Amino acid sequence: MRKSLFIGLFSLTGLLLAGCQSAPVSEPPATHTVRHYGAMRTFMMKGDLSGQVQLDTLPRTNLYGLGVAEGLRGELLIWNGKAAHTRVAAGNSTATDTAWTGRAALLVTSRVPQWQPAEPVPAAVADYAALQQHIENRAAAQGLDTSRAFAFRLSGQPEQVQWHVMDWPATAGPHTMEGHKKYATTGRFRQQQVELLGFFSRRHQAVFTHHTTFMHLHVRPANEAFAAHVDSLRWLPGQLLLHLPAAQ
Repeated sequence: MRKSLFIGLFSLTGLLLAGCQSAPVSEPPATHTVRHYGAMRTFMMKGDLSGQVQLDTLPRTNLYGLGVAEGLRGELLIWNGKAAHTRVAAGNSTATDTAWTGRAALLVTSRVPQWQPAEPVPAAVADYAALQQHIENRAAAQGLDTSRAFAFRLSGQPEQVQWHVMDWPATAGPHTMEGHKKYATTGRFRQQQVELLGFFSRRHQAVFTHHTTFMHLHVRPANEAFAAHVDSLRWLPGQLLLHLPAAQ
């Protein structure tokens, strides 16, 4: 039976005003501590696209993170201390820069020195809500404090991953929901080996997850420098593996 995941990407009306204060970047993050810089509601509702953190100020060792660049000009993914900033290029193609330069309008990070052995996502996990609940349940079973935000990974060769890369033009004027849908390049990976980084939290809707979900996911082809926001995911039983941080 085909499994499917759909993430409510652009519908952000009625956002919750929950969240916490971003921590300073001057000190290394504790293991598994999730830090966020900026918030979705800041640019989605208030139109503030300014950078909230300079990438080269971040401690990089064992660092994982995802977000969107200043001005909504590209997507960000940090994978074990290696950065990727994917932008829209000519002809709606994409280009990826791996330098630790620029600023992020939103960035979520966690330092994960070690991951648990990968485990298959069960065939009974049939939709987004079930996947979200499965990740939370498995994290709790592995000794993680699920009342706090945590990072996780998914890997495998799913049927399809639908993604987008933001490209807000400087001439577009104030940010609007209609424009957010318009100024993005979309693509898909079909039956291709991919890696997804996600963050789970029940306390950060409209901060670093959308108001309809407790997860935020970015994707890259396996072992390649690339960053894109996941819009939807389809998979068959046995095609996805879950990776959770090793409990400390």
